[in-house]
Amino acid sequence: MQKTIVENVSIFDVHKGEMVEAQSIIFGPTIESVGNDLRKEKDLQVIDGNGKFLIPGLIDCHVHLEATTAVNWAEEMMRKKTSTYHYIALSNALKHLKVGFTTLRDCGGGKWGSGLRQAIAEGYVIGPRLLVAQWTIGQWGNQEAMGPDEWIQLQKSREVLSGIDGVVHAVRERKRMGSDFIKTMTTGGVLHGMESKLERTLWTEEELAAMVQEAYRLGMHVAVHAHGRGGIVHAAKAGVDTIEHCSFVDEQGISLMKQKNIYLVPTQTSAFMDKPELMKQLPPEVQQKTIEVDTAMLENHKVAFEKGVKIACGTDAGVPGNPHGTSARELTSYVQNIGMTSAEALQSATIVAAEAIKLNHVIGSIEVGKSADFILLDKNPLEDIAMLENLNNLSMVFCRGQLVAKQGKIVEF
Repeated sequence: MQKTIVENVSIFDVHKGEMVEAQSIIFGPTIESVGNDLRKEKDLQVIDGNGKFLIPGLIDCHVHLEATTAVNWAEEMMRKKTSTYHYIALSNALKHLKVGFTTLRDCGGGKWGSGLRQAIAEGYVIGPRLLVAQWTIGQWGNQEAMGPDEWIQLQKSREVLSGIDGVVHAVRERKRMGSDFIKTMTTGGVLHGMESKLERTLWTEEELAAMVQEAYRLGMHVAVHAHGRGGIVHAAKAGVDTIEHCSFVDEQGISLMKQKNIYLVPTQTSAFMDKPELMKQLPPEVQQKTIEVDTAMLENHKVAFEKGVKIACGTDAGVPGNPHGTSARELTSYVQNIGMTSAEALQSATIVAAEAIKLNHVIGSIEVGKSADFILLDKNPLEDIAMLENLNNLSMVFCRGQLVAKQGKIVEF
């Protein structure tokens, strides 16, 4: 790969939360030099960065690449062959890449995950860096145990028996499948029907603690879906790494998350489902839960942030009303609804997100030795974070040193 230099550009320092002017950067697959007086090497490809801004590639810690935003997702799933989801996931991954999200953490899909991750990493196809959970570890009898008998039997075939031995085996099975991390749930969900209770706490304390311990032993981190207060506290006590949604977090949950350095992944753009045209297609109980969760998360996330809980960007992309490739809306929401500055919102999708998913030694900042993942922008996002939603502002997107997109369009190779 030919090395590239971007000259005279303003670079976002994620640690200080500010732009550093008149900088240059030399990179191949990784970043080789950063400074204001770099010696030009021969055969460098030169990019004039005058008047432009360079930020690290963005990170979305919570996506569902096989999800298509369909309201009738269960019916849609029944109409597709399993192998189709490999292609759906790749297509959706590209939608994120072209808008500057160069790393994605997929929080529960099918068997395609490790294969797609490897195909991208080895250069067979273009795509963002992926971390995959593959199948979520679900407690039998939870919100997923619904539908026709045939569907329930399929769920049962990949579920686990109760007890410590059962969850330990489940973690090892996910490791065997090629999962990077463990995704589980300690409460019900919004989209899953009447028997999926947000206030119900799943797993015993012993089971959840064993799951976390075994995951750590195998070098995996743990992400937990939790809406209700009890499930949030339950997850925090077990010492998980990230809590997804975290809608009804209270003082006890906030205190535990701070004490144990647990990251909150807000998924606030899932609130875009709260629109009349979508709501009228949902069952009454799902409509009610949607309104309750949307209201609670906006209030409670603000309090959690003000009290010092770390926020890592995650969107739940793929659920109804939340299309892939629109993750920048999440950062705008953090400014409008949580009270972050634009710099803090940008940090949530760069260095903070990288720390949350245990990849801050590889990505999350523009520093020597890290992967050359970044976006060259025509405007300063610290002045208005919403500018990231306008594709015309995304001059160039680089992933592993390769130019992959210009103004929201994948480039040809």
